[in-house]
Amino acid sequence: MAEALQSYDSVKIMAGEGGQIPYYLFMPPELNDDEKRALANSKSLVGDGSEIKKRLWSVHSNTEKEQFLKEYLKEKIKDQNVRPQNIDYVVSVVIDDLFLGYGRLGPLMRDENLEEIMVNGINTPVFVVHRKYGMCVTNIVFEDHEHLEGITGWIARYANRELNEQKPLLDAQMPDGSRANVAITPAAPYGPALTIRKFKRVPYNILDLIEKGSVNAELAAFLWVCVEGLGLSPIDLIIAGGAGSGKTTLLNALSMFIPRTERVVTVEDTLELNFEFIENWVPLEASPSVTDISQNLSMQSLLKNSLRMRPDRLIVGEVRGSEAETLFVAMDIGLDGSMGTLHANNARETTIRLMGEPMNVPIRMMPLLNLIVVVNRISDRKKGTLRRVTQVSEVSGIEGDVVQLGDIFYYDINSDSIKRTNYPILLTEKIATKCGISKKRLNTELLIREKVLQHMIASGIRDNTEVIKFFQMYHTDPRSVISKLKPDVLMSIEKQ
Repeated sequence: MAEALQSYDSVKIMAGEGGQIPYYLFMPPELNDDEKRALANSKSLVGDGSEIKKRLWSVHSNTEKEQFLKEYLKEKIKDQNVRPQNIDYVVSVVIDDLFLGYGRLGPLMRDENLEEIMVNGINTPVFVVHRKYGMCVTNIVFEDHEHLEGITGWIARYANRELNEQKPLLDAQMPDGSRANVAITPAAPYGPALTIRKFKRVPYNILDLIEKGSVNAELAAFLWVCVEGLGLSPIDLIIAGGAGSGKTTLLNALSMFIPRTERVVTVEDTLELNFEFIENWVPLEASPSVTDISQNLSMQSLLKNSLRMRPDRLIVGEVRGSEAETLFVAMDIGLDGSMGTLHANNARETTIRLMGEPMNVPIRMMPLLNLIVVVNRISDRKKGTLRRVTQVSEVSGIEGDVVQLGDIFYYDINSDSIKRTNYPILLTEKIATKCGISKKRLNTELLIREKVLQHMIASGIRDNTEVIKFFQMYHTDPRSVISKLKPDVLMSIEKQ
């Protein structure tokens, strides 16, 4: 009999037999007659659906929208004298079927332990990627085309994009922010294929990433200073890495360092960034080329338009083509603190890709980029899948036709740790000069921020709202934050 690896909510994960991948079993509760009747007549529970949808438009965040629906439906159930034993489950099923379009994928969409959901067609089990156990096979199956095409068709309608034989490919955002990729015939001859990159409702903050080992406190403090720039001189950086390496996760975490006084414009081909914690944030989304809705909604055109929106900094979800040069123009005209992600395995490859087709960034503009942070996905037999910052390189200039790079942090695979190199960090001198302070004072600031991060972890500060509040407090009144540090920590800082 297979070994049970973990159980939570209505999920049980079993070890795969004979070296096979684990089983992810969704075990719904037994429903009573009242609950079955409620689900059979779910539309009657909702009432005027058009009126509800109007009310939903006035709610900003996806979490708030779902919470509103839950409370509304629970009241409706009470009004109809339904006495459910599993009211949360019943309400979730109704929401999945009538509002979110998830159907039988709803339980998977709500599992924060999952990274991806993969539907390969009918009469084939759905696969998932679990944050702890990796690839798993589920007990969820689509027995007919009707239910699966219902979900893919709903995604297309929600995104207001076509999905048919002439346009069989679709990239779209789902209601909760997850990214869906759909392929139908003739592109997928065996039936609809659906891949969902799940949107984490609560993004990881930098403290989460420190605890997970993706970064250490020293590197986090350095990146904090780089992104915030002491309120005067944030630096421009690119986060590079392979697919699923954690680029967007790190970008979300670093963006929590941005001062609340700034206006941020993000440009993506499919919305993935979750910057709801930034009050003055404008997300822009391009129309993927497979939809051909408008030639004007390219990444480059949106990025050019964003320069007219009075941003303090621009962030590009993923740099792929000619928009790269526009991003560098933004850096050149003074939008310090601009950031983006890019598919590359190391810093050198990042510079080569930026200067080559189809990005074509002139080599003379490359010094505008200050820092390249590389993240990679690493498989460990004992720890499973790890995501680590493996290289941090600063761009120190150009020599001939070669971009000069200096590695300042590296990943030691033997100790599974991030370490400082012996290479002097030229950026600290640059930041110090622009901010009108000495390099020694800046190094002390780095140490203080490292100790502040360690204090936050030791104090159990984890909620994103509290974490961001703490960062903003430090930006406006650092003395009040420093005073919270232990006396021995303060003494070690004073000795610097």
